[in-house]
Amino acid sequence: MRRLDYPAKHCLDSACGWLELGNPFEAKAEADKIPWFNRANPEVFVVRWRIYAWLGKWEEAYSLARMFTQLAPDRPTGWLCLPISLFKLKRPLDAFLHLLHQAEAFPQVSAIPYFLGCCCLEMGDGKGAEDWLAKAKALGGKNEIGPGLFDRADDDSNRKYVPSFPPSLAPSCQRWPNWLG
Repeated sequence: MRRLDYPAKHCLDSACGWLELGNPFEAKAEADKIPWFNRANPEVFVVRWRIYAWLGKWEEAYSLARMFTQLAPDRPTGWLCLPISLFKLKRPLDAFLHLLHQAEAFPQVSAIPYFLGCCCLEMGDGKGAEDWLAKAKALGGKNEIGPGLFDRADDDSNRKYVPSFPPSLAPSCQRWPNWLG
């Protein structure tokens, strides 16, 4: 992938800063300034996906993740964002099936079996969830999985279990305490 140069790098840094401050609207405005030919950059992808996730625009997040998995199939980030988006669209089986194929492709990424376990739990498969979560824990997943994006579940959600996922993808306010007030 091509390295970002000024001004795209500056816009990306600004977008990240706005996310850190909890303002996804300003973050989106900065991310939108990044030229189209730089939008396939992995860092740009993650920031744009985080913005859509923060805003609860899961269809857009799904489309972006789908595009990124096609452009960079060798990177686990897109393969994690895709099922997370599907999960939020109330499609846990689709999320599970998309990610299941990646468990072998990325055997050292603990977030994959962790999220597979979350999907199993959502679908009522307690044994499957237990098995996948044990695999995630064996890979050291406890250290990688932090406060979750899904902690901000919809009010109409009747989910008993609200999964979390890698802090690098979570909105900033969920990675660190809101010390700004």
